[in-house]
Amino acid sequence: MNGKNTKTVIRIFWAWNHGKEERWLSRMARDGWHLTAPRGIYYRFEKGAPADVVYRLDYQNPKKADRKEYLSLFRDAGWDHVGEFANWQYFWTAAGDGPPPEIHTDPESRMAMYRRVLGLLAVIFIAVCVPTITRIGRPQPSGTFWVIVRLSQGLLMILWAYAIIRLALKIREIRQGRTGR
Repeated sequence: MNGKNTKTVIRIFWAWNHGKEERWLSRMARDGWHLTAPRGIYYRFEKGAPADVVYRLDYQNPKKADRKEYLSLFRDAGWDHVGEFANWQYFWTAAGDGPPPEIHTDPESRMAMYRRVLGLLAVIFIAVCVPTITRIGRPQPSGTFWVIVRLSQGLLMILWAYAIIRLALKIREIRQGRTGR
C-alpha cells in the first residue's frame, strides 16, 4: 500500500488467460480501486468511487506513426486507454446492460492478437535456447553459481515452451470455435 488513496498490487497473468485479468481489474474498479498504471507484475490503483466498468487488454505495438490512429479507433468506440506495458494495451469502458463489450469481435482478430504474443515468445525462446544448446558437449564452468545459471536457463526454456504450447492451443480453440474469452 502506497497511501490511503493509492495502492500497488503485484500480480502475474498469462497471455492465454488475459480474460481472467480483465475480470479482476473490473472487480477492483467495483471495489473503488481504479487502474492508473500497469507495470508488468505491478499494478498501481487509485481509490475512487466504485464503478461498474469493463477492462480489455490488447497485445499490440503500434508504430509511432500509427499509434495516434490506433488509440483514436478505440476512443471512437468508447474505450479509454489506461496505459501499456510490454505491448499490452489496457482499455476500459463503462459497463452497460447485456454482455460486456469486446474489442476483438471476431475469431480472426483474437487469433491475430495471440499470434503476435506467440511471435514474441518464439523469439525469446530462441534467444534462450541457442546459447544453451550451443554449450552442450563443451566444458562448463563449475561452481554453485554456474549450476544455478544452468538450472535457471533450463527452467526458462521449459516455461517459454509451455507458454508457446498454451498459446498455440488457444489459437486452435478459437479456430475450432470452442472458446470465447
